[in-house]
Amino acid sequence: MLRLGTRVLLNDHVHFRLTPSKHPLGKKKITWDNPTQNHVWNSDELQDLLKREASEAVHYKPKGFVDRVVYGAVMFCYHAFNLMTGFSKHDPTPKSLVYRVLILESIAGCPGMVAAGIRHFRSLRKMERDGGWIHTLLEEAENERMHLLVFMQMFTPGLATRIAVLTLQYAIVAALTIVYIIRPQIVHRFVGYLEETAVQTYLNIIKHLETPGTKINKEWKDLAAPEIAIKYWP
Repeated sequence: MLRLGTRVLLNDHVHFRLTPSKHPLGKKKITWDNPTQNHVWNSDELQDLLKREASEAVHYKPKGFVDRVVYGAVMFCYHAFNLMTGFSKHDPTPKSLVYRVLILESIAGCPGMVAAGIRHFRSLRKMERDGGWIHTLLEEAENERMHLLVFMQMFTPGLATRIAVLTLQYAIVAALTIVYIIRPQIVHRFVGYLEETAVQTYLNIIKHLETPGTKINKEWKDLAAPEIAIKYWP
């Protein structure tokens, strides 16, 4: 990060102005850091994370009736999604994965934005801080949107995919909004289980991509990462 005068330069883009004013809450820090800036992982952090994930089960066991219902709903959606996209975890085809990642990432960016919006309005209504949740949720929503933008540089969605995304987005955003207003914990648990399936899917993709002779290895082994991905995950 380079500081030029009263501006911050990140990845060749001018971002937020710095201010010499005192912090409104009396903090000594007089500059504001963008809370939605994506964390840049170093090699040690990645290796530590991979070791922990290899030794720990990537699954939160349901506790209570609500958890079991939410987990069951996610599993139903997972298998229905597999059927709809023609995805097979044993040797997935490139076509099935294109459908999967484009639809999945276009929907995955919805919960964070819905939750952040609701918490934003609640913070305004109650005239109190939110404790950092809004920025965390916005960062999650932006991260999922970046996944989609990266895939859009590599694959072109057809009309059927666009219609599916439009339909699902309207339905899911409406449902998430209602549930989050009533009981936010249900949405957070839903997203947690949804991310578990995403981890399984991407681990499966990486495994087959690096395995000679698989369908995606034959077609994607020489596929280069687009510039937008390299800049966002340097």
